[in-house]
Amino acid sequence: MFCNRILGTTHHGTYKKVIDVPLLKEELSMRSIRCIARDGEEIEMDLYEDLQEGDIVAETEQNVYAIKIYVPKKQHTEEPVRVVKSYL
Repeated sequence: MFCNRILGTTHHGTYKKVIDVPLLKEELSMRSIRCIARDGEEIEMDLYEDLQEGDIVAETEQNVYAIKIYVPKKQHTEEPVRVVKSYL
């Protein structure tokens, strides 16, 4: 799908099923971006305005595709080696 403008927002409600389009916070201000929605649909956006969470970028007969801010999980760092203390 191709998006060149914001169609609306989910904050006012919608009667269609909302499919999340996950974007990182840094990607919200990018002008040209290609991403994958939660249902596997590829969406190409060429926008000249900043996106916000809940903005509808694409629409089908049954679904609307809305922006969802994605926060990646923190990577676990390796635990430090445990040193056995001797008190003798």
